[in-house]
Amino acid sequence: MTDRREEFLRVLLGHLGAVQDTAQISPTANLRSLGLNSMRAVDLVMDLEDAFGFVFPDSAFTDEVFATADSIWAVVSEQISRQASGVPGQAPGHLPERAEP
Repeated sequence: MTDRREEFLRVLLGHLGAVQDTAQISPTANLRSLGLNSMRAVDLVMDLEDAFGFVFPDSAFTDEVFATADSIWAVVSEQISRQASGVPGQAPGHLPERAEP
């Protein structure tokens, strides 16, 4: 397991009420059954953005993405790869400029 994946699991663990250790997070376990609800998911996204320095894509805010650790990790690892390859993106907390009416 990579250091990034381990860091991801530590961040995720803080938002799951039903587990006490990252070893208890199965890659395909239903995260709702482990305590992830919509409010915790919002906090999770903010913590992932802070931990890894990217903006969680709007297109990834789906039930399917937040269903399992593997599905969230797929989004996180893609964003980390994009950063490493120099693909431009928004900085965390950056809001796009509004066009003048």
